[in-house]
Amino acid sequence: MERTVMMPKLGMTMEEGTVLNWLYKEGDWVEKDEALVEVMTDKVNLEVESPFTGRLVHILAQEGDVLPVGAPIATLSDDKGETTPAPTVAGTSLEQKVQSESAGPAPDTRTGDQKGTPLHTTVASTPSAKREAAMHGIDLQVIVQAGAMPPLNRADVSAFVQRNAADRTLEVGAGNQSSSLDLIDVTEPNRLAVRATPLAQKIAQEQQVDLATVAERKAGAKVTRADVEAHLAGVSQKPAQPQKSITEVAGQAAESELIPVTPIRRIIAQRMVQSITTTPHIYLDTEIDMTEAEHCRQRVGRSLRDKGEAAPSLTVLLIKAAAAALVAYPEVNAGLEPGALNGKDAIRRWRAVHIGIAVDTGQALLTPVIRNTNQCSLLELTRELRRLALAAREGKLKPDELAGATFTVSNLGMYGIDTFHAIIPPGQSAILATGKVTRRPVVVKDGDAERIEIRPLMKVSLSADHRVLDGASGSRFLQQLKTFLEDPYLLL
Repeated sequence: MERTVMMPKLGMTMEEGTVLNWLYKEGDWVEKDEALVEVMTDKVNLEVESPFTGRLVHILAQEGDVLPVGAPIATLSDDKGETTPAPTVAGTSLEQKVQSESAGPAPDTRTGDQKGTPLHTTVASTPSAKREAAMHGIDLQVIVQAGAMPPLNRADVSAFVQRNAADRTLEVGAGNQSSSLDLIDVTEPNRLAVRATPLAQKIAQEQQVDLATVAERKAGAKVTRADVEAHLAGVSQKPAQPQKSITEVAGQAAESELIPVTPIRRIIAQRMVQSITTTPHIYLDTEIDMTEAEHCRQRVGRSLRDKGEAAPSLTVLLIKAAAAALVAYPEVNAGLEPGALNGKDAIRRWRAVHIGIAVDTGQALLTPVIRNTNQCSLLELTRELRRLALAAREGKLKPDELAGATFTVSNLGMYGIDTFHAIIPPGQSAILATGKVTRRPVVVKDGDAERIEIRPLMKVSLSADHRVLDGASGSRFLQQLKTFLEDPYLLL
């Protein structure tokens, strides 16, 4: 019986998904809960697992297709008899292969250069078994020689890894004495065992990237697609002969290079065009004396470091102040919803404060969300910001961690930017843009007297939806933010 696989809803706000990469091909047998296809939604890539076991009969959505939630993307059949001939390996039927292997392993006729390559192609196995073996750097031939019968599946590989790990533990415990265990060195077929996601392996193979080189920076962690792309970006910065396209412009030859728009960049472009063309932006700028904010951060940081915790950054203090200002002026914590009230436009004012934080991953700008920000302490905000930023750069954010922001903070101060105006994310009424802290002379009042001091100053800009906010309401919010940052002990 054939059953249809639908585009799943991977997040609360997901309406459509982009098919990035099929991990199986038509005719392959897929086990339930095995990764079937990679889908991108809301700027995050996720592997979608098969909802049931069966043979992949038809792939209905090609790579690059954008489909709404619930649209059919593939059909699976649980009828094993539908398939064509038993799997063959290098022209040999599976039955012949098993018979030949039962007589003992075939001699290794590879050359010296070839012996570093795993012999996956000579063993009947499922795609998930191949991925699992590649992740652990294991030759599938070794698993067969250890007693497993092909076709191998992921469970066979996992069981082999666990057995071998246990055997090695016993061997180490035996000290320098010879062990009676007949241990198999799984690292010999592939000395540089690299743990990597299937998509990372595919990109590395297509771009001829050595995963071992990428893994050196991961300290044993699994290599992801983001790691490979970051490696490629670093390599591309080296002097190289550019790919050129020659055209005639005003009678002269001009050199240029065409770079395809990535799915993430396409989504960002669509949303920014939607916002800037449909939302009337108003920009409000002010300057904040960060003297007390820096003192507060240092004092709190010393206390937290004594407890083994990380010190809060100025960004954390800024988020804390913004959340408190949103509570004081809830009209900023809102968004316009066309036709939401009896067919007429309405302003939705949220009671909860969920602040999105713009994070540069090297490949794209992501905005993970800190939930109930106003209820978080500086320590909780520090932990959550570090966790989300790390997950964003490693490509491990979940869809729900990118959705539901009621306000956004974008800080470019670490890049040396003094001030900038940001585009409001769709669904929100405002975004706060902050620049670097610069030490400059200012006039300071001391009673009736005035003096000049060098103070750390930071410029901030509020981009507001003029349909929801006017200049006065936006200014009140900024003044409250300024008050909290210039006297941060009000936040504690």
